[in-house]
Amino acid sequence: MKKILIYVFMVLLIILSGCATSKYRPAEKYLLRREYNKALRHYLHILEPHVRDGKPYIYYDKEAVTGIGMVYWHMGRYETAEKILKMVVNKNPEYGKARYYLGISLEELGRIKEAIDVYKEYFRVPERDPFRQILMGRLDWVVRMEVSREIQLAIKDESRLDVAAFPEKSVAVLYFLNLSDDPKWQPLQKGLAEMMITDLSKVDELDVVERIRLNSLMDEIKLGMTGLIDENNMPRVGKLLGARYLVKGSYLVMPDLRMTLDAGIYETKNVFVPTTTNFEGNLNRLFRMEKELVLRIFDYFDIKLSPQLREEILKIPTEDMMAFMKYCQGLDAMDRGDFSSAYKLFREAVKIDGNFTQARDKLMSPKLWQATHSTSTTRMNREVARIIREMPRGGLARMEMRPDLVSSWNRLQWMGRFQNAGFIPGRGSRKSFNEAERNAILLPKILGTPIKPDLNKK
Repeated sequence: MKKILIYVFMVLLIILSGCATSKYRPAEKYLLRREYNKALRHYLHILEPHVRDGKPYIYYDKEAVTGIGMVYWHMGRYETAEKILKMVVNKNPEYGKARYYLGISLEELGRIKEAIDVYKEYFRVPERDPFRQILMGRLDWVVRMEVSREIQLAIKDESRLDVAAFPEKSVAVLYFLNLSDDPKWQPLQKGLAEMMITDLSKVDELDVVERIRLNSLMDEIKLGMTGLIDENNMPRVGKLLGARYLVKGSYLVMPDLRMTLDAGIYETKNVFVPTTTNFEGNLNRLFRMEKELVLRIFDYFDIKLSPQLREEILKIPTEDMMAFMKYCQGLDAMDRGDFSSAYKLFREAVKIDGNFTQARDKLMSPKLWQATHSTSTTRMNREVARIIREMPRGGLARMEMRPDLVSSWNRLQWMGRFQNAGFIPGRGSRKSFNEAERNAILLPKILGTPIKPDLNKK
């Protein structure tokens, strides 16, 4: 009997979700045909503009309001689009589509730093929402372009760079030098740096340089690994990276899989007095050694960690060395722009360890990586929309339900998600006035459009 009830409940959800999505389809079709006025009218109809106590109100519907922002973006009215979409993201930070359009609106306005901040919170978006991956892909591209520009400016103004002007606790992690005879351990140099940067970045007191910035610098000044770790070059490397301190190290993996890890913290000055740390152990202890090294760095900067933060930092991303090696190889492929190889390698890492979050986050189809890595937001948006329409379920990103996750709590959550499905609150709504009142918000001035909705129709 219980199984039958669950099945009936699921069927009802599917029906309700179908009703909910159908009301947006006309507006979506108008938008595809570039009939912007008609799209605006339909989205405004869903929002039911009305007057209460002499003030204009709308019933808040995140998809309809986002749709209005999308229309304005397509019309090239980016400032208006930004204001509308920011309202949605503030109310629904997990809604990937609004976050994506807010980001590309800020890009068009030339506010790249703000766009990066919007993209950086992709983790708020549910994993099953394709816009999560789109946000990640765009973040990667925008950061690479911004970092490349900043590195070029730093090189141009190198003589005027002043280390004293850098943040007091700014640090860059250089790639570790592979001392092993076997070249198969070479990818560890990027993986180790990535792990350390991720852990160090969890502490607000440190200003940690992104790994992408190091890549960009090496490309711009044609600096190989040997030149990167040469102590004669380190003052210049530190200045160009914008860091007062550099973490530099090496590792050696022996035939019996024993490993040594050496690292030092260098100050970006003409005289280097490194604080060195040495670790030895089995290769499988690599992750523990990396964590111990990170804790030593915090001690060096006299940073005290709360018990919760220490526990978070000490979490091991994966216990499987083969999964980590595939991940390291994937990072290298991504840096070369070989998205097909990167996808295969990250997929293999996830296949080995399904709980390897970092690998799972980067597991994105090559088409999506290529689409989000574009200098034109218009071209990117066109490709992204096409890819989403071609996804198995088609249409724009919507929530999915997994039958194996049905529980009393999930049922309550889903009932909350779909309580407005299939109808628009207003006169005739089954809701009491007080309940409908909570869904109403003042009609923002930013929704003033060439379309003049009939605010007195109800």
